Amino acid sequence: MFNLDQYLQSNSSFLTIAGPCALESKEQLESILKATPDTKVIRAGIYKMRTNPDSFQGLGAAGIDIVMELKKDYDFKFVTEITDPRQIETLDPAVDMYQVGSRNMYNYDLLRELNKVGKPVLFKRAFSATVKEWINACGYMPDLGEDKIILCERGIRTFETTTRNCLDINSVIYLKQNHNFKVIVDPSHAAGIRQMVKPLSHVAMAAGADGILVECHPHPECALSDKEQQITPAELLEIKAELTKLANFYDKIVL
Repeated sequence: MFNLDQYLQSNSSFLTIAGPCALESKEQLESILKATPDTKVIRAGIYKMRTNPDSFQGLGAAGIDIVMELKKDYDFKFVTEITDPRQIETLDPAVDMYQVGSRNMYNYDLLRELNKVGKPVLFKRAFSATVKEWINACGYMPDLGEDKIILCERGIRTFETTTRNCLDINSVIYLKQNHNFKVIVDPSHAAGIRQMVKPLSHVAMAAGADGILVECHPHPECALSDKEQQITPAELLEIKAELTKLANFYDKIVL
């Protein structure tokens, strides 16, 4: 059984967190669990914050039931985005690590409530935030501190439009050299293009990151959200195999 606390205390582990942008059905998530049995932490959006209010917003409470049911048959840790403090009560039985999305980096009331819960937090950088602002926001979760906060670089907004965002690899290197936080990279949101996920995953390891957060869907072309950036389970396995080979150069162990 994967021990999340051991990962948080390790200096050599490179964790791959993968799963669909949004949980759409039990069959969807179960197919990923079956196809990638070594994936120890699954991500899937239950409550989705979408720029377009008419787009798919997630399954809500029904999604929580699906995760709880799958946990009876499969060994995995679950991370999902929380968008409102009022969701904690219903999400908590299913969630092993909360994700704070880029739009909520400045939601200090939410951060204060997560500090009380005590579970690890995957903390994404806001797309226009400086590294200093990002670190300062961690101060609203003082009881979690550097031991239970995982910083996630997901790309920042610049003048460039060929990709969804601009992956600030400088921030990864800077954070690893100056802080003790775990730092992971989200190549899916950084590029918005599935063909770029693999090379950006290589870059993340070379920069000293502690893992990657990847969007993976059994049928990306049919995804209800972010279909352009989601990879298949087969592609996920290829990425993990290549990272395992690269890990020898960087004293890492791929989980």
